[in-house]
Amino acid sequence: MVTFEYTPPEEDEGNRAYLKVDDLFDISILRTEEGLIVDVYENDAIDLLGTIAIDEDSLSRNREG
Repeated sequence: MVTFEYTPPEEDEGNRAYLKVDDLFDISILRTEEGLIVDVYENDAIDLLGTIAIDEDSLSRNREG
């Protein structure tokens, strides 16, 4: 079973949240004016495995159906 560990943002990082997945991956989710940026790291949070950027227009289209 997959386990997710959520770390709430600190006051100075109100637009960013962190997830740990199965003690294998660290995920940073950043909300920007343009949309979302998702960074996926190996467990040590040093080696960046990939980044996904989603703009506000894409988010709006998906909410409309």
